[in-house]
Amino acid sequence: MSHPSLLTAVHDVLAQSALAVRAAEPAHPLSTEYNTVIAQLGAVINTTHRLNHALNQLNDLPLGENATKFVALLKEHTTLTSSINQSATASASLSALLRGDNRAVYPDTSPPHPAKIAEWGRNLGMEVFVDGSTIVLAGKVLVLDIDINDLVAVKTSFANNTNGNGNSSAAPELDTFLAREVTRWINAARRAAGMDTTVGHSREDPAIEAARRSCAIQEHLQYLMMLDGLAASENEKGLRWFMEPTVVSDHIRKQVAPPQTQALDNFLARHALPLPFLVTPSLSFLVWLSPRGYLQLLRSSPSFKQSSMWNIDIPIAHLKTSLLDTLEDVTIATLRLVPCADVAKSKMNSSDVPGDHTLLTAPSQMWVLDFTTKLSQNGVVMCQNRMRVIQGIVESRPIDLISMGSMSGMGSMSSMGNMGNMNFGDFSVPSSQTNGSRVIGKSWVDLLINKDSSAEYYTATYRSPNDIHPPLHLRLLAPQEPGFLLQRVPVRSVKQVSRVLEVVREQCWLNESLGILQWSPETQVLKSTQRPSNAEQGSQPEDAASITLLASVLAGTVVPQSIPVNVYLPSSALTALSQPVDPFTSQHSGLSMVPPASSGSSSGASLFGPGDLEMDMDIPGLSMSMGGSVDMDLGMDLSTPADPTHGSEICPPPMIVLTSPKPVPRNELVEIRVTSGQGHGSVVGENGVWVEASPGVETGYMPEVVRRGGVWSLPGRVWNKG
Repeated sequence: MSHPSLLTAVHDVLAQSALAVRAAEPAHPLSTEYNTVIAQLGAVINTTHRLNHALNQLNDLPLGENATKFVALLKEHTTLTSSINQSATASASLSALLRGDNRAVYPDTSPPHPAKIAEWGRNLGMEVFVDGSTIVLAGKVLVLDIDINDLVAVKTSFANNTNGNGNSSAAPELDTFLAREVTRWINAARRAAGMDTTVGHSREDPAIEAARRSCAIQEHLQYLMMLDGLAASENEKGLRWFMEPTVVSDHIRKQVAPPQTQALDNFLARHALPLPFLVTPSLSFLVWLSPRGYLQLLRSSPSFKQSSMWNIDIPIAHLKTSLLDTLEDVTIATLRLVPCADVAKSKMNSSDVPGDHTLLTAPSQMWVLDFTTKLSQNGVVMCQNRMRVIQGIVESRPIDLISMGSMSGMGSMSSMGNMGNMNFGDFSVPSSQTNGSRVIGKSWVDLLINKDSSAEYYTATYRSPNDIHPPLHLRLLAPQEPGFLLQRVPVRSVKQVSRVLEVVREQCWLNESLGILQWSPETQVLKSTQRPSNAEQGSQPEDAASITLLASVLAGTVVPQSIPVNVYLPSSALTALSQPVDPFTSQHSGLSMVPPASSGSSSGASLFGPGDLEMDMDIPGLSMSMGGSVDMDLGMDLSTPADPTHGSEICPPPMIVLTSPKPVPRNELVEIRVTSGQGHGSVVGENGVWVEASPGVETGYMPEVVRRGGVWSLPGRVWNKG
């Protein structure tokens, strides 16, 4: 077999780079495209070496009088090769539409028929038997009896189950899942074929929905056939592969199920809710549910609520139906098996925690938590610190995430590192931008609300539905912390699953809180608040203010057009607010802010840079403690926090800091800190929210307001109370 020409090798690299991965896709081991990107980069390196070797060989050829003829032959060969490569690329682009994740969904208007299900089974290598409306699909171990006459009924049995009862199903939850999926396909196919216009409603074309649901059923059958192969190799013991979702769910329920009925959102503030056979024939977790989604569930929940082993106020059946049909502001993680070739290789921590459940293992398969379900961004936007924590949970060897960035912003790649051990190598953070005296990089807030660009500040307006306070003009300082899209995390024990989901839940609270408002990049940051004098403006002095306006200002009854609120998202833990905020002192007990270090130093001078100390520092908590001048000896802890990849993986709970003025004539600032998650002992209420404010500010009602999605209304409520 002849080796491909040099031009063909170069063309193949360029074609693969253009087809397989979009430029905006992430390139880290916890993303779905990681192995594809690494393969492409390896092909680029190998082709570069071949190109260099070939050019050196051509340079050493003693051409002499045959140089002209040789060049003509090379041109002719190049033309023919280029034509062949272009044809091959066109064929590859067409075939790519019919396989993998790039498979197109074409409208399907054919009516539902048992022959279709039989065809799907045959394509996957299953034995098929059809008798009227009944279809039997059989693998080596798994046997599915599907009846689509009137109401769909599915019965699961196993060929090597000697203890099973022939009249009862071996996996009732799996039966319910498959019956639901087949029913949804039949209803959509009947609407697409014009056979029934009264069965359900859909926001998409029935023909597209029918095709999409048929593809989903085939994917479910393919996953079950993969489990069938694992079970066949273990004889009767292999049935555990089909039962693992239920086993894991029961294990978690025994540990975290509340003894009394609890609100679903309060439960989710502490634990993820396992839901077997929700979107795949495996185990899914409800990680996060927005306040609006919970209210929607409450209003649509049936009045008669059956008892549940989970003791939550929403019936599990109604919850599953709503998650699949109507709810959108949710985060769902799916625990499933994938081929080891699709996941970056890593050193997994062993499970030595008492009472932990180790997931089943197979040489060719690996368990992963998939976060690409029902999310518009095909993953969860995570900050760097929490990615480090997840890395510490999964890996026994630390990974350098500081220099890791997206492939779209890769500035340099001096070392690929050991990709086999999930080493991120030397991927640089996307190129920085300069705004005044502050260098701005792509932060996780940019990735969340302004994906195409970056900004130093974002602004939004919050208006009270009942007009109890003036509009709040919120000004968010984007944290200088990179962001990544979390898509897939390899795990091997229930303890790892719980810890990963806890970290993701904290980030989801921040993401949802920011998503409540419509944030816009601030186009111009004012460097001075001084107004030009009348002489400079060339106008006459303004008339004196009316007596009524002056009296209202002095009495504190004047209503401003808006209330300025500074918003800060700290990346490290802050000390408690134990004393009032004094804007004329250089001490602030609540400040322990850690901006990113510069040039590898943690000193104050190198931390901010020589020009940054002279700018207006509107960081909540920092500006109010510095007054008009800045003294480097502030008694503040400006040291860089310990690297969370070394030692214990610790990340402070997510916090939103809000600072706003009190009504005139009181010249004071109020600071409110809202924290979600555990780590504060008894001060955290039942909804998992802790609110701390400046002395003299009542906070008893605030956790419930935050629970209902009113975190941005807190400064207005404080202003209204005076």
